Formats: sequence, C-alpha cells, structure tokens
Amino acid sequence: MRLKDKVVIVTGAGQGLGEAFCKGCAKEGANVVIVEINEETGKSIEHEIGGKAAFIRTDVSSQSQVKAMVDEVMKRFGKIDALICNAGIHAGGKFWEETPETWQKMFEVNVMGVVYCCQAVVPIMIKQGKGKIINVSSKAAVVGEPLHAAYSSSKGAVLSLIRAMASELGQYGIRVNGICPGTTLTPLGKSAISDPELRKALESGIPLGRLGEPEDHIGSIVYLASDESDWMTGQTIIVDGGLSMI
Repeated sequence: MRLKDKVVIVTGAGQGLGEAFCKGCAKEGANVVIVEINEETGKSIEHEIGGKAAFIRTDVSSQSQVKAMVDEVMKRFGKIDALICNAGIHAGGKFWEETPETWQKMFEVNVMGVVYCCQAVVPIMIKQGKGKIINVSSKAAVVGEPLHAAYSSSKGAVLSLIRAMASELGQYGIRVNGICPGTTLTPLGKSAISDPELRKALESGIPLGRLGEPEDHIGSIVYLASDESDWMTGQTIIVDGGLSMI
C-alpha cells in the first residue's frame, strides 16, 4: 500500500473529485480526513469508507474553522502527512458582467481557502521535517476559456501559489505540487455542461475523445501524496485528455 498509515486531509471531500481522492487514498492505506462544509455528504463518505476515515465539517473560507479542523486532526492522529486542497466553487458569465461579489466569493474559497489550509499545516510539517501539499487547480488556469474569467483567475492564482510555496518550503522537507484537472463529470461539471451540444463541442476538442471521470485523477493524487514523488516540488500535473497541449 503506497499510503499505508499516512494521514491525509482532503478538502471539498463530500462529492466529485474530493470523494474520489478520499476513496483512492483510503484504498492505498491512508487515514483520510474528510473536510467538507456539507455535513450530510461528508458523513456519508465517512460511513462508506469506514474506520480509516474521519469527517470534520469545515468552511475553508473561514480561517478560524480551518485552524480548528487542523487542531482536531492533530488531536486524533498526531501528524499530517499530506494535505489535498480540493475545495472550490465555480461560476460563469460574461466577463464585463461578473460582479465584484462574484470575484470576491471566488477568491475567498478558491484561493484563500487554499491559503488558510496551507498556512495551518505548514508549521506542523516543519516540525515533522516533511510533508506533502497538493493543490487542485484547473485546466482553466492554462487554457483560455470564455465566460470563466473569475474562476480561471482564481485557479491561476493557485498555480502561482504552488510555485511560490515550493520555493520557500523545500528547505523544510515540504513538497508542494498540484494537479490541473480537465472538464470532469463531477456533479459540478455535469451541471455546467447539461446542454448536449455544449458537451459534444467540449469532447470534440479533447484528443482522447471524452470528458474526465473523477477516478481519472486518483493516480496523480496518490503519486503526489506518496514517497514516490519525494524528489518533486513546484510542479503541476495536467490531466485533461490532452486538451491543453493543443
């Protein structure tokens, strides 16, 4: 088992990619902390995984709630081997019509939610002398998309944060990497492409000919959380069926 007895925190863990990450890490032997604002879905995933899972309800855009969550993880497990910052929100619209409130909320969750979680675990990982941080960005950060200016900008900020953190934290044995998922059939993804014509258009631009499934991203996450990626930091793996190479 590639993550045997490691303690892995996954944010936004109640559905979609987060759910897949939790199940994939647990299958590899990790103790998984399910960080989710929706208590119903969080508890459901905890029950499904069983004894190697612990649900902690948390709003990642609240610094105080994030700190309380990390304190609880340390109380229960005594260490944090990996943090997977996956929580995020999405909204689209014409750039010139996106309101200040839309931009602010997007950055509160997609950027500051990552910052708060990372800031909370870094002192612990420094004391441990090691740790893995994996931040989930998006192919929207590297491929221009219409009607997604605020979302794309927030995910672009995550890419920059990965590199900045990696350069600063490497001396402490902390590796910081990320993944950029392409359009994936999560509940959020499905709602965004409910129009069959839109889905067909998206698929036509993907060299591998299909949209992603949450399970397509487990391998990258497990690799980055495991000891196999120990000589890797400041990098982002793009898993999008080949779309971004065009």
